[in-house]
Amino acid sequence: MDLAMEERPLPDGSWIVLVSGRLNGASAPEFKNRIRDMVDTGKKKLVVDMGGIVFIDSSGLSALISGLKCTRESGGWLKLAGLRDQPLSVIKLMMLDRIFEILPGQ
Repeated sequence: MDLAMEERPLPDGSWIVLVSGRLNGASAPEFKNRIRDMVDTGKKKLVVDMGGIVFIDSSGLSALISGLKCTRESGGWLKLAGLRDQPLSVIKLMMLDRIFEILPGQ
């Protein structure tokens, strides 16, 4: 299953990014590029809804961290939402729940 991404504006001026599929070595570059493109066009406050992500690996974690860094450097933020069991357990195992704000599903 490939990675699918869709972005939608939210009423508060932020954006929700709906992602689904697998966030791994094959799809991580696409994710990073899309987030960077969003930030470059002024969309720097992002909620990444990961309710559709069925699997994440170290490359996927790296892509999330890259997105967080990119948004913060532009004065914005990146929050995670709707995490399923496998992605959430990997994020907690790597203690990334200390750097990401994790919201319930959107």
